[in-house]
Amino acid sequence: MRIKQREVDGVVILDVSGDMHGGAENLELVGMLDRLGEGGKLDAVLNLQKVKFISSTGLGIMVRARAHYASHGGRLVVCGANARVLSLVYVTKLNLLFDMHEKCRDAVAAFA
Repeated sequence: MRIKQREVDGVVILDVSGDMHGGAENLELVGMLDRLGEGGKLDAVLNLQKVKFISSTGLGIMVRARAHYASHGGRLVVCGANARVLSLVYVTKLNLLFDMHEKCRDAVAAFA
């Protein structure tokens, strides 16, 4: 998994690519959101457009990252999840925890 960071209209977008299935590289997401929160960047979008697979461990890391970010007052919104990932999110009822959007521009607009 790789994460690229960019900013649009004051909202940080984390573009994730590759598979999310656990491991040290996936914990990078937790660290990135922790640093953003500590730095006062409290609006972030997790763009999953280039993620083909998320395991249950990967979902757990997303939940952990969200919790760390929220402890700083941050709000994390998710966009771009494919049908397979969305299915997993809905089956696990994580759609109740994450604000999900099809397009990144809609996710960024959610902060307005």
